[in-house]
Amino acid sequence: MSRHMPILRKAKLDAELFGRGGNGHHGANDRAPSHTLWHGGHGRDAWRQLVHELFVGREEPADRAVPLAIALASATSGEGTSYVAFHIATELARSTGRPALLLEANVYAPSQAQCCGVEPDPGLGHALADPSFPVESCLRQTAVEQLSLLPAGSVGSGSSGAPDWAHFSRILDCLRERFAGIVADLPALSPSSDTLILAPLFDAVVLVVEADLCSREVIENTVARLRRASASLAGAVLNKRKFFIPEPLYRRL
Repeated sequence: MSRHMPILRKAKLDAELFGRGGNGHHGANDRAPSHTLWHGGHGRDAWRQLVHELFVGREEPADRAVPLAIALASATSGEGTSYVAFHIATELARSTGRPALLLEANVYAPSQAQCCGVEPDPGLGHALADPSFPVESCLRQTAVEQLSLLPAGSVGSGSSGAPDWAHFSRILDCLRERFAGIVADLPALSPSSDTLILAPLFDAVVLVVEADLCSREVIENTVARLRRASASLAGAVLNKRKFFIPEPLYRRL
């Protein structure tokens, strides 16, 4: 039993940090996201469950329904935000049968165009650099029915240096009129601060955390920064989770 104790303690720490334990150790406004939405499951069922929590379960009655735009971000680069965003957007289009958009706002490390097998330009960078540039020209139909992509564009495309986000709110409003659901892939908060500008514009933000990569302090600091920016945090996705003991046992801790 002794060799399992560190694993159990690690599982308990995860439960406290992401609110799964229900012990109320952390205040809702200054600590980690309210709960872990998803923690490394595989297969379509896992993505379908996540889409239900983020989109279907949040929908209002038909006469008051508005398109939902949900953003994903991470504390540091390489935690899998683009991967998670792609799969959520794909399942959103498949499970709802309504027009969905994968919006790539990570202009520093774009990857979605290559993943979807489409041209990266023109992309969001062009629309940000030129307010008169039609955003419709940046949209790509993907191989997934009902799923479109607005790629970030090639690195450095459309502008020089850091992007000017002044027109992003207008672009997002135009996209809301066209799509029933939007999944945004935002830059990591370190070293860029762009996400602090963009996050409050979305209905909710999901923090993508790679298991065993960032310290608890880094995650809590990231959450605090997002909340100070008035972002609405829906929870966390614990990505690349390794289950050293059976997953059902984690759920009972």
